[in-house]
Amino acid sequence: MCAYVAYKSTDDFSLYARDAFGYNEVDAARIGTISFWMRPIAAVSAGLLADRFNSTLILAVSFSLVIAGSTFIAAGLVLPGLLWLLLLTIAATSAGIYALRGLYFAIFGEAAVPAHVTGTAVGVVSFVGFTPDIFMGPLMGYLLDNSPGAAGHQHVFAVVALFAVFGLISTVVFKRITKSPINKNEVLSS
Repeated sequence: MCAYVAYKSTDDFSLYARDAFGYNEVDAARIGTISFWMRPIAAVSAGLLADRFNSTLILAVSFSLVIAGSTFIAAGLVLPGLLWLLLLTIAATSAGIYALRGLYFAIFGEAAVPAHVTGTAVGVVSFVGFTPDIFMGPLMGYLLDNSPGAAGHQHVFAVVALFAVFGLISTVVFKRITKSPINKNEVLSS
């Protein structure tokens, strides 16, 4: 759920460029497109890194990127006139977001989810994890309507940063719970 909240925030990058920096609709859309270019790069890279190291480590790094980028925006540290800083912040934050999307179900192996219940586990996780589809749009609209201009976007990214902090904490707790080495043969035969 925390990762999906971050994903829903990608809808705000173009609006942020328009409302906070005064870019016209076309230029704001171009700036927002940077986020979408990060999708294949970050998702595939995160998957490869998770296979090489472990999923929870890459999840923690990804949540940290989202926390840093979202906090940077929320604090108003992306200053008008510094296009490179805006682009770098969007790219780095998006890298964290799309890395998380590439790893949604990668931790099932570390959790030792038996193969015969993987479908059920995916269904339950998806039911909870995709609930931001229900509440993030209205919440973002409320924040943007009640704080016009840059302030509304800062509030949106403060919420994203807060969820990312919860996601990072959850990742750390998950790693501690599953600290014991997993016998992959047991998982595969279950």
